[in-house]
Amino acid sequence: MLMPATDRTWRFGTSTRVMIGFVTVFMYGVAVLLVSLPFMAGVNDDPVANAMIGATAIVMVGFGLFMTFGLIAIVRTRIGIDATTLHATVPSHHTLLVPHFRTIALPLAQIRSVERRQEAVRSFGMINLRESLSVVTTAGERIGIFSNTSGPASQLPLDEIADAIASAAGMTVTDAGTVWTKSGGLYGEASSSWSERPLDETSATKVRRAATRTAQLFMVLLLLVIALRACG
Repeated sequence: MLMPATDRTWRFGTSTRVMIGFVTVFMYGVAVLLVSLPFMAGVNDDPVANAMIGATAIVMVGFGLFMTFGLIAIVRTRIGIDATTLHATVPSHHTLLVPHFRTIALPLAQIRSVERRQEAVRSFGMINLRESLSVVTTAGERIGIFSNTSGPASQLPLDEIADAIASAAGMTVTDAGTVWTKSGGLYGEASSSWSERPLDETSATKVRRAATRTAQLFMVLLLLVIALRACG
C-alpha cells in the first residue's frame, strides 16, 4: 500500500560544490605555475629540470580533470520522490573518467523492494567500504541508485533516502548484507547487478575491521603530509 509522500529532493550541498570547485581551480593553478616556472626562474635551458616540471604539470592537469569530472557528477546528481514517482539523475558509467548519467522516472507503485548493502572493494592491497542503494521493480528489474564511499568525503544521506522511498512505496528497506564486489562505484555509480553472495557475519566483521585500518592509515598519511608541509 502506497503511503502519501511529501516531495523531497536530495542533492550535494553548496559547501561541497564550492570545496570541490576550489580544489579543481587550485590544481589547474598549480599546473599553470609549473609551466611558467622555467621562464620565471630562468632555468628554461635545463632540459632535465624542464622535463621534471613538465611531467609534474601534466600530473596536476590530470588531477584537475578528474576533479572537474567529479564536480560535474556532484552538480548533476539528484534523487527525489513526489506523490507518485521516484525520479533521479545519477552516474551510470564513465568513459576514460568522463561520467555518463541516466535519468530514472519510476512509479512508486512499480517498486517491489528497496535494498541497501555494504560493498567491500580491494584496490592496491587496501580494502574500502561503500554503502549502495538499489530498487527492484515489480517486473524483477534491479535499478542501481547511488553508492557512498565510506570515509570523510561528502555523501548523500542514503539511509534517509532509502527509508523515504520505502515508506512512500509502502514497505521497509531490505538489508542485503556485506559483499565483496569489483564494481567501480566511481562518482557514486551503483551497480544494477547484485549477483554477489553476502558474507557471513564473521567474514563481514573482518572486512569492516580491515577497512577501518585502511581509513586510519590514510588519515595518518594525510596528517604526516600536513606536518611535513608545516615544518617545511
